[in-house]
Amino acid sequence: MALLDDKRRAKRFYRYFSKVYDLVNPIFYSKDMRKKVVDMAEIDEGDIVLEVGCGTGFTTYEIVKRVEDVVAIDITPEQISKAIKRFPNVEFLMGDAENLPFKDDVFDASISAGSIEYWPHPSLGIQEMARVTKPGGRVVILAPRKPENPIVRKFAESIMLFPSTQQCVAWFLKAGLEDIRYVETGPYRFWSKLVVIISGRVP
Repeated sequence: MALLDDKRRAKRFYRYFSKVYDLVNPIFYSKDMRKKVVDMAEIDEGDIVLEVGCGTGFTTYEIVKRVEDVVAIDITPEQISKAIKRFPNVEFLMGDAENLPFKDDVFDASISAGSIEYWPHPSLGIQEMARVTKPGGRVVILAPRKPENPIVRKFAESIMLFPSTQQCVAWFLKAGLEDIRYVETGPYRFWSKLVVIISGRVP
C-alpha cells in the first residue's frame, strides 16, 4: 500500500507539499500537456465542467479559458485556498474523488489531471466521474507513468500509484465508458511518455 493511500496521511502530506507544489508541478506537467487534457474533454462554451483533484488550479487555468461554469473539488484545504485566490469565479469544494457530492448526470465533462495516482481505489473514482457526467459527455484522466530511474521509481512507488495505460483502459471500460482514446505524452523529448491522458464518453 502506498503512503498516500490513507486519506488522512495524504492530507498531512499535502499540507506541507502545497508550499512547494507550484514550483515542482510545472517540471512534470507542461502547458502543452494541460491544453491536451482539456482538448480531450471536448468542452464547448456553455458547458458545465467538473475538475476532480484540482490542487492549486494548474488545470483549472485552461478550463476557465473555455467555459464559465466550473466546479472544482479537492481533498486538501491548503491546495484549495490557493486556487480560490486565483479563480474567484470557480466553485471550489472540499471532497473525496471516490465519493463525489453530486447527483447523477450533472456535468457536461469531468476532468482530473495528476490526482488519480493518490486515489486508493482509482476504479471507483472513475466510476464516480462517469456517474456525475451527462450522457454524451467525456471523462478525462491524466495518470503518471513509472519513472525510468530505479532510485526515483522506488521512492515514487512508495507514495503513489502508477497505473499502466492498459489498466486505465480497463477501469474506463468497467465504468461503462465508450469511445476510449488515449495519448502517451510528456513535457520534454527525453520525457516523451511521462504520462497517459485517457478520455472516454458516457453512453
